[in-house]
Amino acid sequence: MTKKYDTSIVDAWEESMRKARRDYQREWRKNNPDKVKAYQKRFWEKKAKEKIANEA
Repeated sequence: MTKKYDTSIVDAWEESMRKARRDYQREWRKNNPDKVKAYQKRFWEKKAKEKIANEA
């Protein structure tokens, strides 16, 4: 026989974790705009190289 758990507690806990992660990341991006800009630049350069490689 399987035990039945109250999934609303787990859902609330997971939502709380997601909110904490989003809040932390939002604060980090606000405090490190130069790093965010550098990460985004590297990401799009990588995507452009991949596109060129796939077309060739």
